[in-house]
Amino acid sequence: MKKLVAIFAVLLFTMPAVGLAQIESGFGIGPRLGYYQADDAEEGNVFGGIQIRGRLSPVFGLEAAVEYRAGQEYGIDGVQSMETSFVPATASALLFLPVSDHFAPYGVAGLGAYYTIYDTEGFSEDIDNEFNVGYHLGFGLEIPFNQNVALNADYRYLFLNPDRNEQNLEDTEFSGNAFTVGLMFYL
Repeated sequence: MKKLVAIFAVLLFTMPAVGLAQIESGFGIGPRLGYYQADDAEEGNVFGGIQIRGRLSPVFGLEAAVEYRAGQEYGIDGVQSMETSFVPATASALLFLPVSDHFAPYGVAGLGAYYTIYDTEGFSEDIDNEFNVGYHLGFGLEIPFNQNVALNADYRYLFLNPDRNEQNLEDTEFSGNAFTVGLMFYL
């Protein structure tokens, strides 16, 4: 985890030198990769997805994203383990601070619908897959290469621990840290 934070910090502070032009408005689409680890998960995992961003002004934007996060394993009762996978569909508001033509830091906040897939092999009772609602807060940096292409990197803390999960899964915590990197192609 410390290595990922170090890599993320290096990207944030060394990449601004390559930016060429601030993206002020437009809509874009592109791939995203990331790393997510829930607070109670034994290990984190890499995930992929697609994002759509709309820069409505130099300071305000919207983002929609869909990802697939492969299984994370949780120890339950010290005896059993369970694996969960998520398919989140999220919507976020982005507030940019256009400090330079070469980079734009931003804050991000949003909501998501998380389709949660439980693999409960060996449990005495099955747990049904379900949709959960969560929210996220974070910050990031967009680095434009030209008027149509930009790299973005961000950190988000995901708040995802529905009451039903707390009761069924002995206070298992699904909230956690997500680092993402995306490449946007603006129209």
